[in-house]
Amino acid sequence: MDENENKEHFKHAITLYAHAKGYALSPFADKVINRCLTVCEGKCPCDMSRGFCPCGEHEKEIAEMGHCHCNLFVKKD
Repeated sequence: MDENENKEHFKHAITLYAHAKGYALSPFADKVINRCLTVCEGKCPCDMSRGFCPCGEHEKEIAEMGHCHCNLFVKKD
């Protein structure tokens, strides 16, 4: 799978996940996904020590702030 296919596959999986959880992707999702895949090797673009994206902190952050720290997911209106 080339880099573009990998990005599209990851974005599709993240979109399905967001829909299932009642979230939406932010307007910055493409930038966050690019960073996640190119710089962070699939790990959380906020803090790679959190593990793979989506990290375990995103649900708490969305509940508290309306979006996750890296701004990949946002609470649906």
